[in-house]
Amino acid sequence: MTKCVLITGVSSGIGGDALRLLHQKGYHIFGSVRKEADAQLLTSAYSERFTPLVFDVQDHDAVIKASKLVYEQCDRLDGLINNAGVAVPGPLQFMSEADFEQQLDINLKAVRRITNVFLPLLGTKPDFKGKPGRIINISSISGLFNSPFNGAYSISKHGLESMTDIYRRELRRYGIKVMAIEPGPIKTKIWQKNLNSMRPYAETDYFDVLQKADGMIENIEKNALPVENTSKVILKCLTKQNPKTRYIVHKNVFVFKLLAYYLPDKLVDWFVEKTLTKGNRHRPV
Repeated sequence: MTKCVLITGVSSGIGGDALRLLHQKGYHIFGSVRKEADAQLLTSAYSERFTPLVFDVQDHDAVIKASKLVYEQCDRLDGLINNAGVAVPGPLQFMSEADFEQQLDINLKAVRRITNVFLPLLGTKPDFKGKPGRIINISSISGLFNSPFNGAYSISKHGLESMTDIYRRELRRYGIKVMAIEPGPIKTKIWQKNLNSMRPYAETDYFDVLQKADGMIENIEKNALPVENTSKVILKCLTKQNPKTRYIVHKNVFVFKLLAYYLPDKLVDWFVEKTLTKGNRHRPV
């Protein structure tokens, strides 16, 4: 029997490459996109074992409508990969309420809404038969380490880390495994989308630092890991008998863990400030 997986946000980036790899491994993929044009493009590329779901994760009525297609085509899901997300940079002091709310709604609230819709297919329905499915939340190292001017994104990913733990502990009774993948910089279009993103803050006290953002983004993109690295971890989470609860995908996991977990907060604060004010070409993590 063909295994079925649902991935949100498959038009590009991590979701797009996860679609490629899992399709190659024989899975049937239900993949969400926001645009009908992307659905048609992917349907042409993956003529078999791919079903596009057209919805914006913020439009829950559209999610419910699309879910009916999944329920009609399969009686269980082997995995739900909550990947769709955005990054809205800027200082918390000046970020608009609308931008902050959008960040939390897409990266956090929508994950709960979508997960709950598909939980019966993962193993919570009373007449469920077979092996329970798995939930994989695509978090970020920003859910473990707080970088200034990336606050709304970090807050949303910290919340997702908490949500992952809570679902994992609550869903143990059903045998549903829940885990988080925490990528560092990955070669995706997200970096290009954030170029010039700090211009709205040109009149603020932070602009002396923020005007260096484009150069930092370009350097991060050059040193980012291939997106395939994350896809391989996604496959491991789906197939390994006893997967870990968390997987960090980072060029230097040891240094990152040192900054995030072991060094005193005040020392890390000092390091971050020096990195930003001296125009160091590297981000703190």
